Amino acid sequence: MADYPDYWDQVDLENEIDAQGIVGRVRRRRRVVTDSMNPFTAMSDAEFFYRFRLKKASMSDLIEEIRDQLPAANDLRGCPVPPYLQTLIAIRCMATGDHQRTLGDCHDVSQTTVSECLKIVSRA
Repeated sequence: MADYPDYWDQVDLENEIDAQGIVGRVRRRRRVVTDSMNPFTAMSDAEFFYRFRLKKASMSDLIEEIRDQLPAANDLRGCPVPPYLQTLIAIRCMATGDHQRTLGDCHDVSQTTVSECLKIVSRA
């Protein structure tokens, strides 16, 4: 959501360029999904354990162990999700049994993205 004002500034710039008849389009910046709240710093140890069923240190170790097997957030397709967020989404879904759509709403991603995170992290 932090990029929301920047997006509208970009749209205004493109509309102004179109109105002036300037040929060529300004290339829009790609949206990269970021976690609006970093659970590692925003949650207490007890709350983190309640939500993910793992301690922060264990989760960090797990993320580091499988990071190489997860797609990077700088790939050229879709709306990339950083590896740590992919892991957090998948582990929370496995730990709590939340519905994918509800979990996606919590992390500002689609149900399809949650499903992909589950598939990729499970295979890793």
